[in-house]
Amino acid sequence: MKQIILLAFALALLLTSCGGKEEKAEGPTVLKFWHTMNQEETITLDGLVETFMAEHPEITIDAQVVPFSDAQNKFKTVAQAGDAPDVFRAEIAWTPEFAELGFLTPLDTLVSPEDQRDYLPGALRYNQYKGRLWGVPQVTDCLALLYNKRLLQKAGVEPPATMNDLVLTAKKLTNPGQGRYGFFWRGDSYWLTPFIWAFGGGLIDEADGEIHINDPGSVQALEFYIALRDEYGVVPPEVDFANDYENMLVGFKTGKYAMIFNGPWATADILAGEQFADPGNLGVTRIPQGPAGYGSPVGGHNYVISSSCRNVPAAYQFINYLNRAEHQAELARRNNLLPTRKSAYELDGVADNAIIQGYRHQLEVANNRPVIPEGGLIFVDFTPNLQAALNGKMTAQEALDATAKAWEQLLER
Repeated sequence: MKQIILLAFALALLLTSCGGKEEKAEGPTVLKFWHTMNQEETITLDGLVETFMAEHPEITIDAQVVPFSDAQNKFKTVAQAGDAPDVFRAEIAWTPEFAELGFLTPLDTLVSPEDQRDYLPGALRYNQYKGRLWGVPQVTDCLALLYNKRLLQKAGVEPPATMNDLVLTAKKLTNPGQGRYGFFWRGDSYWLTPFIWAFGGGLIDEADGEIHINDPGSVQALEFYIALRDEYGVVPPEVDFANDYENMLVGFKTGKYAMIFNGPWATADILAGEQFADPGNLGVTRIPQGPAGYGSPVGGHNYVISSSCRNVPAAYQFINYLNRAEHQAELARRNNLLPTRKSAYELDGVADNAIIQGYRHQLEVANNRPVIPEGGLIFVDFTPNLQAALNGKMTAQEALDATAKAWEQLLER
């Protein structure tokens, strides 16, 4: 009797196993894909997804748009429950955090050496953490100097090449009586980072965790930033920090401000402005060089595969398809995005796009933020301290010392 029961149990297991294999073979692989692209980018992406499924009928892509503001915490919540989407478009600062938490699948053996060489080093770097490769760079960006060519030509000046030039050029473009200023700066600490690197300061050394935000070069950068308003008078005397991003764009589009720092994500909006009815009037060039060199933060997004993905080869096949040079070029042409593949910059519609090539010129001398799990949180305390300095409630040294202290607490693990 005991032998009959064991035989029946074994037969049931065999049937269950075979049934499972048949079901997997017959049904397509379904990959859940979360992304945070805007409406215009999603239109292009949806076309690529449809083409991929037509070419790979054995794979179905369940693509879902997740609001950027919710995406990080939403992914962490479902990943903790073991139910993360198979593929996720992660902001660069989230990637090392997710890797540290065990939410990602390493891709070292999947990304070919040829592909790794084709990716821009700065963009690929954000996927490298603790000696492993946790994703592939989908899109990159940086801040660059955007300028109104017509206004500069009218004033008889060239785009500034150095920080000293920025002051001299901006002075010739400033007329406070008419509410016009040569430059506009923000109370957002991300926009201060180009000055920090240009003056020889730093953020956090990812190798040893040493904090450099209150180094002498960083302090000098913030003092120069403040002087643009208080000493040189080339930025508006009063800035509404809560709305300064939108006010910057409106002022630039109407000719109120001649020069700003911004990323490629803003160019579609800017080109809709009255000053840029002729797209050729928008100039894009490197942020002026400081005493220690150039500075601009490299940003962007990565494609990652969750550790709960049950078909990693299919998931990588999908993201590698999306990331082909010709597909990156399509997203770039339609949305002024910056490809992460070097080869994409040589393709039609990208090679002759002055805006994209201007940003690529900036990327060549841009700076990576620290690739650490806490990287996405470093601006949380930095920005209020910056605004306190801009409001005269702290000196530059005090504001950056306070930021350093906050970062020390952030890095306590």
